[in-house]
Amino acid sequence: MSEVLKILFYFFKPCRYDSRNSILEWSILLIDNSNRSGSMEFVVPPADSSVFFPISVRFTAAKTFSDLKVVNVLPLRGGPPPKFSQRTTLITENYQVV
Repeated sequence: MSEVLKILFYFFKPCRYDSRNSILEWSILLIDNSNRSGSMEFVVPPADSSVFFPISVRFTAAKTFSDLKVVNVLPLRGGPPPKFSQRTTLITENYQVV
């Protein structure tokens, strides 16, 4: 698995290649109705094609589709609401090209 090229899609980050972890990061800065699909090409030296598969793909976004937010946390046994924070992230569980 360490020889497999993993393609990770990160939103709002620059493109880069991590040779230590065999990761190619590619950013899509905008996905909307005018930009619903895309493609990616890369060139590598001659190699056994089996080292590239399966390709693991990861999609992340800082917003969800519903824009759901937690506005308050109430304790079960009364008392003042505790302080809390939240971080919203949309991540795929699994996506592979085999």
